[in-house]
Amino acid sequence: MDALLSQLPAAACLLLVVVIYLFYRKRYSFWRERGVPGVKPRFPFGNFAAVALSRANLLQVIYNLAAAHRRVGYCGAFIWHTPVLLVWEPEMIKQVLSTDFGSFHDRGRRVDEADPLSQTLFNMSGQRWKNLRSRLTPAFSSGRVRNMLPLMLDIGRELVRQTALEARRSPQHTREVDMGLLLSHFATDVIGSVAFGIQCNTLCSQENNAFLAMSKRPFKQSPLRLLRQGLNAIHPKLGALLPIKTVFSDVHNFFINLMRDTVEQRERHKVVRNDFVQLMLQARSAELADAADADPEHHVELTPEVMAAQGFNFFIAGLDTFANTVGFTLNRLAGDEELQERVAAEVQEVAATHGGELSYDALQDMDLVRRVVLEGLRLWSPQAVFLRTCTATTRVGELTVEKGRGVLVVGSVNNMDEDIFPEPARFDPDRHTAANRNNRHPYAFLPFGEGPRACIAERFALLEMQLALAALLRDLRFSPGPNYEREVQLDTRSIFHSPKNGFLLKVDPRN
Repeated sequence: MDALLSQLPAAACLLLVVVIYLFYRKRYSFWRERGVPGVKPRFPFGNFAAVALSRANLLQVIYNLAAAHRRVGYCGAFIWHTPVLLVWEPEMIKQVLSTDFGSFHDRGRRVDEADPLSQTLFNMSGQRWKNLRSRLTPAFSSGRVRNMLPLMLDIGRELVRQTALEARRSPQHTREVDMGLLLSHFATDVIGSVAFGIQCNTLCSQENNAFLAMSKRPFKQSPLRLLRQGLNAIHPKLGALLPIKTVFSDVHNFFINLMRDTVEQRERHKVVRNDFVQLMLQARSAELADAADADPEHHVELTPEVMAAQGFNFFIAGLDTFANTVGFTLNRLAGDEELQERVAAEVQEVAATHGGELSYDALQDMDLVRRVVLEGLRLWSPQAVFLRTCTATTRVGELTVEKGRGVLVVGSVNNMDEDIFPEPARFDPDRHTAANRNNRHPYAFLPFGEGPRACIAERFALLEMQLALAALLRDLRFSPGPNYEREVQLDTRSIFHSPKNGFLLKVDPRN
């Protein structure tokens, strides 16, 4: 009897494994039973084992999933045991993001009410998202973005100065510089200035820089956070069993206290500055004036904590995406002297007609710079996936998508489709002339999404990229150095396109 009892735990564990396996096996028949094509999933990660095990980034996995069904325009896949629909056919994308937005308005993410930094526009859904979006959208109008540019110009000059300085300091006089690091510091300074109203001076000094130290922490994952992400993928209630915040507590407290102090200083000393903080304060003032008309159930009060969450989201969304896109683009220009010289000539000629300044109007007049940035966004898309959850059963193309089903809009698949972009691996800014844009489906290239939930900061992001590229190429020349990689090795630990070894380029002054 005792021997039998001693075997019960092992038998129970074996039974549990069998039950889980049979459950997964049944779930993995979901798309097959509905006649939706797809790649066979593998227990227990589904179709994303390579991402979970850091063997490939998310974009590489998505390209592989879509490759066998490219002409169909969609396929079924599994995140762990959860069925998701991948869509890349432009007309189907249009339905999900715009035409039938009423049935796909949520991202399937949840706000943790106990964690203020999770209360971002990105995470919110339904009427709460709509109310907050309507108050934040004016902050990124063309007029407001124009007014933010002066805050970035000094940082742009410092980027050029530090790049030239690093080239002179390079070992063995190679003049080789890791541009990825400098671009990351530039983005940190810009976001600190615009989103939190502070001067970080990260480009000048990295020692004892609290903002820089805290800015790196969200990208470092502890085992507990990785475990929570895995549990969330299985079921959100399982992830909630681990009582940990979205980010580390010290990071959480740092950004909230930073925003609280900034708001207090602005209100106490009547400081006015053309930045995101000021625009949120103005929105809050309008909100207080209209308090009697507020919908208490769906209202999102712009407290310093909620404002910090929007600034923090600005940071998470805009740091690596900016640094990597501009880094990959510079890296390609370093290997294409003729194109680089054309871009530099345009920058110098247009700036000369605007008093020698990289003003807002000057940057808008730099057509080739804009097209080069867009081509960088096509080849090294920082936004691989737009996640939507179906909130009402809807017909999309020839498929019926049930309520509650997750849909991954993977428009980045089209970026490498030779029918849309001939010779897709070739860097060609002319793909983005007005004539060529008009010859392709408007939903075939979506670097910032489309529809009501498109990236709210698209104008700002494009301006920041154009400014950095124009400032660098006006004064500096980039070329292959001893460690140059024309085809940059990708970091498989990163979700999106990210260099394994940085962007090592030789830098020389133009004059």
